[in-house]
Amino acid sequence: MKKFWTKYLKGTVIVKIEGEQAETFLNYCLNHNIHLWDIRRRNESQLELHMFTDDALHIRKALRETGCRFTVVRKQGAPFIVKWMISRGGFIIGLLSFFVIVFLLSNMVWKIEVSGADPQTEHHLRKVVDELGIKKGKLLFRLPDPREVQYFVTEKMDEVTWVGVTLDGTTFKFKVVQKELPEKVEVTGPQNLVAKKKAFITDMFIEQGQPKVERNQLVQKGELLVSGYIGKDKNTRTVAAKGKVFGEVWYRVDVMLPLESSFETYTGNNIHKHYLSVFGKKIPIWGFSDITYEHYEELEEEKTFRMFMWELPISYLRKDVQESEHVVRKYTEKEAIEKAQEMAGEDLKSKLDDEAKIKSGKILHHTIDNGKVKVSMYYKVIENIVSEQPIIGGD
Repeated sequence: MKKFWTKYLKGTVIVKIEGEQAETFLNYCLNHNIHLWDIRRRNESQLELHMFTDDALHIRKALRETGCRFTVVRKQGAPFIVKWMISRGGFIIGLLSFFVIVFLLSNMVWKIEVSGADPQTEHHLRKVVDELGIKKGKLLFRLPDPREVQYFVTEKMDEVTWVGVTLDGTTFKFKVVQKELPEKVEVTGPQNLVAKKKAFITDMFIEQGQPKVERNQLVQKGELLVSGYIGKDKNTRTVAAKGKVFGEVWYRVDVMLPLESSFETYTGNNIHKHYLSVFGKKIPIWGFSDITYEHYEELEEEKTFRMFMWELPISYLRKDVQESEHVVRKYTEKEAIEKAQEMAGEDLKSKLDDEAKIKSGKILHHTIDNGKVKVSMYYKVIENIVSEQPIIGGD
């Protein structure tokens, strides 16, 4: 009977039965299917026992027939607790409000610490993390995982080598390792400007120095473009030649592309499922539909709740189910060549500086071998070909 779990939900009472025929009262209850348990004799005419609240309403006849008296010692179970809470509503609401407030405050960002960065880098870092929504007062379980934050910050900031991100309680800690860039030293000594590669000169913008080449002239790598010697005869002096010399440079880019390839891709269909994990047991709270996709991938994100400085055995779990499909991509020879041209152009652009411009490009030749197209591209690029050369001694 003690294992009969519904007794708590129904409510139970501990009662005291007094009278000469207490045993007769027990027999009546057993014969009329009234559940009794934990029966104890206090003295010759007194018993103490447990029974269900609703059964207690059906023992008046037994009491009259046996002449026993009935006294309630204690009430137990959910109905009495609810009644007690209702009677003390203000206290209960205040207590619950207190725990809710403490819970929310324990799961908010209260501090963002940055170490290892100079003021300028720290300011940039704080702007980047602000884009992610990491601010004081934000709920922790609505923010990205520290690993995602680390990846995003490292990608966004060129001036850092590495950023370590940890969440310590309610504090986000960022440990920065900055790049040790060489200080850009302003040239004060005399220098020439020479060509760093073979090119046809297309344009020149000389700030200081004596030009030694003309437009449409072919120059070789290392050839003098702008001299740091100015003046004539005895009035000759050396200066730091400055300027830009743009030339037409040739590049060859080789690209190989398979005519047929297979890969997995997402269709865009997805299902979001939300769970409350309590002691490792997942309780669904939203997204109850079945997964009907034939091929799919599951991505899980778990956020642990805290109370003060302790982690609770309760967490929020979000599961994203992304439908995927196997795709076989086939190119015709013409399509493969066009795609290879596009890839070659993108590859070249990634290697050029911001001032460089691709003037033209054409296919030198292409071949098809073992299901792959190999394309060799020839590009004309306009770029600054200047390289600085210090003037030492009597050079």
